[in-house]
Amino acid sequence: MLDISFRSNKPGSIVVYADGEDARFLKKLISRLGSEEKAQNALILAGFLSKLERKGGPASSARASRVKEKFEEAVGISYEEFRRLMESL
Repeated sequence: MLDISFRSNKPGSIVVYADGEDARFLKKLISRLGSEEKAQNALILAGFLSKLERKGGPASSARASRVKEKFEEAVGISYEEFRRLMESL
């Protein structure tokens, strides 16, 4: 389960808490990608790609292609490698 909390002492930032299976998964992902930032970027971009693919249409397909091209720059591995990694975790 994920819990998102706002930080009153740091406006504009939030903290996400994970427990149980979600926490174990996130720890493995961080370990494999090398940093929390890369893991967060990967999950955000994967969610965005999923939304674009569900939406469909030429504009969404073009945006999805651009995101996939830039995925490695933000995460450190290609989108295809990330999908394989997700299946192995």
